[in-house]
Amino acid sequence: MPIRTFILFAALQVTTAHADVVIAQVSPTKGPLAVTAVGNYEGAMAYFNTVNAKGGVNGQKVRFVHEDDQYKPEDTVRLVEMIAGRDKPLAFINLFGSANVLALQSSKVLERIKTPAVGATPGAEAMRNPGSPWIFHVGAGDRAQIRHILQHLSTLGIRKVSVAHQYNPMGKSGLGHFNEAAAEFKLEVVGRVPVPPVGEQLAATAKQLQATGAQAYVMVLVRNSGAALVRDVRAASDRTPIYGMSYVPAEAIIEKTPLESAIGVGVAQVLPNASADKTRLTRDFRAAMRTHYPKSEPSNPHLTGYVAAQVAVEAISRAGASPTPEKVTAALRQLRMDLGGLPLDFTDGQNIGTQWVDIGVVNRRGQLMY
Repeated sequence: MPIRTFILFAALQVTTAHADVVIAQVSPTKGPLAVTAVGNYEGAMAYFNTVNAKGGVNGQKVRFVHEDDQYKPEDTVRLVEMIAGRDKPLAFINLFGSANVLALQSSKVLERIKTPAVGATPGAEAMRNPGSPWIFHVGAGDRAQIRHILQHLSTLGIRKVSVAHQYNPMGKSGLGHFNEAAAEFKLEVVGRVPVPPVGEQLAATAKQLQATGAQAYVMVLVRNSGAALVRDVRAASDRTPIYGMSYVPAEAIIEKTPLESAIGVGVAQVLPNASADKTRLTRDFRAAMRTHYPKSEPSNPHLTGYVAAQVAVEAISRAGASPTPEKVTAALRQLRMDLGGLPLDFTDGQNIGTQWVDIGVVNRRGQLMY
């Protein structure tokens, strides 16, 4: 079934006859980055279906509205405004794409419609500082991830590093954070190699990195580019340690790279491990995925959507029996909670709920271990 048809069909499953609480998402359903966005959607839908099976939010069922922006910033702005007028959502969740979110911020559309958004990918600091008072981030940003990776490398005794960075807003700001953290931990940066947006033919990039003589490579790259770089670095018989950001899940690496070549790749993580039942959050999440998406392997993109959905529902619940977008926004600004292994706190006025970061390593089963 085509993704678009599947999404429309799935949306109907949340029950439309008594859908009193509307939550919305605008994200791509096609293209190289759509698998992450669709994972966000499925994870959110799994949570909403679980909530609806228990009677909904304050007795009202959730209807999850989705529109495809085809990863085009101008369409993101247009569709967010259209949905606000047509469906009157209490919140948006899981905004997707650095250029898309920046377009929303510069257009002031969220301010005009006075509706909050919970969750945004990626974690580019330009989306957070100064950011928008209507966007609430439920994962640590790029700066925290990059700093954690370089601190880890410094602890391991590595002194020379190179970086491959996407040539887009996320990659450019990430490079700045990389330079800042490298200086802090007294690491010598011996190579900075730009990668075209969503580029996948990266043999030349791999060759440039190898020529730097670095002891480790850091990837400030999106899913498909990061997975492709691991493939092309290892195809060149280069065994230099590779570390990426949370946008490059283990399953993406395994799709492009033989397992033996992927083992040991490190990936920063901003959520507990979606592949393990180590926390209450992941146990509940995995149970919801088994019930509502039994054919999908639970992944961190799924968990990202699940977490944003949970936070949005909690804020709507706290907004009272007659919630409005403004009341939901006020509830979010007072929200402090533990999701069961992931503490969130928006009460400091920064709209960033957590700075939690860990590093997972691809193991012999092709999963992240952390």
